[in-house]
Amino acid sequence: MTRSFLICGVGFLAGLAGVAGCKESSNKHKIAKAAPAPTGPVADRSLSGNPFAKSVEAVLAGRKLYLKMGCSGCHGMGGGGGMGKPLIDDEWKFGSDDQTLFKLVRGEIPNQTMPNAIGKSLTDDEVWEVLIYVRSIYAGDASKINWTAPPPVSAEMLAAVSQVPTGDPIAAGKQIFMQTCTPCHGQEGKGDGPASASLDPKPRNLTDPAYMTSMDERYMFELISRGGIAMGKSPLMPAQTGLAPQDIDHVIAYVKTLSKSPAR
Repeated sequence: MTRSFLICGVGFLAGLAGVAGCKESSNKHKIAKAAPAPTGPVADRSLSGNPFAKSVEAVLAGRKLYLKMGCSGCHGMGGGGGMGKPLIDDEWKFGSDDQTLFKLVRGEIPNQTMPNAIGKSLTDDEVWEVLIYVRSIYAGDASKINWTAPPPVSAEMLAAVSQVPTGDPIAAGKQIFMQTCTPCHGQEGKGDGPASASLDPKPRNLTDPAYMTSMDERYMFELISRGGIAMGKSPLMPAQTGLAPQDIDHVIAYVKTLSKSPAR
């Protein structure tokens, strides 16, 4: 009886240990499953310079920010320049290393003309993402590269993050306006964009009904496509040669809503 009891007791304790072990294993399994896989750009802090230098996702995120923050309004949709310097060549006024460009975007370089409002509104990681996108479109002398080259990104992947809405001209025009016009005209079209502080004359207030009603759509089309100097206006209004005629029509449709002006 005693021996049998001891055997049963040992068996009972072993069973409890087995149940506990199963529960512990199950809990570990649940914890492992609960930890989500990282999404989006992943920084590699072991890299010198840009921590996103090897991330395809960072290049795409940088492209989105480049368009969202209106960088294309000065530097062009593809970085070829306009009112601002080209980003694809090897001419660097203050230097081409990562830390210098980071400070330039932040507005921390003495005597720089690039406005700092956009850079100061971005997090450190977002600045790095924009810069790794800029690196990805570089087309200058390869021997002058002093940064970690980003991984290749297909044209299809870039097009997917740059896609303009279809079917709604005003929505499409708004997206293009935000990508191209906001550095000067501001997010609401009041002429108070981050670049406006250094411009003379100041950008037009596109919410002014009296002014906007005086312009017909044909004139606006020529002004946007050919630039201010071609229309006898300020040369600071750049020609948007990268926009298709339909894109310009969409921008005009959206701009008209800012002042609630009727189409002419």
